[in-house]
Amino acid sequence: MSSDPSRTGSAPRVARRPESFGRDRRVLRRADFLETYSSGRRHVGRWLVFFVRPAGGARARLGVTVTKKTGSPVGRNRLRRRARELFRRSDAFPAPVDVVVNVRPGAERTDFAELSRDFEKLARRAAPGVVR
Repeated sequence: MSSDPSRTGSAPRVARRPESFGRDRRVLRRADFLETYSSGRRHVGRWLVFFVRPAGGARARLGVTVTKKTGSPVGRNRLRRRARELFRRSDAFPAPVDVVVNVRPGAERTDFAELSRDFEKLARRAAPGVVR
């Protein structure tokens, strides 16, 4: 029990989305990446390139590729984590789709807010094309 007098009673709990990003939410197999590249729709932004295709799973999945041209391993992993977080926070893909995000060189020098704007712009552009 808390001894803080400003806390009276229990506050109503707000339902939160799960914050995990498990294997069922990721594109893992090379064949799935290649299939998404060959048959998916391509959407190009300033720092990101989306490849989106309808999938047979229960929910949207994400794959991220970052080439060595982008920078050091630390920087590449930071960009992967950022892309996963943007996808996890986004509600743009309610349908089961595979989304492969290629991070373009130069993205390592941008801040999270700019990367987020680019991600949301591409997600809005890509999501209506998924339903077709």
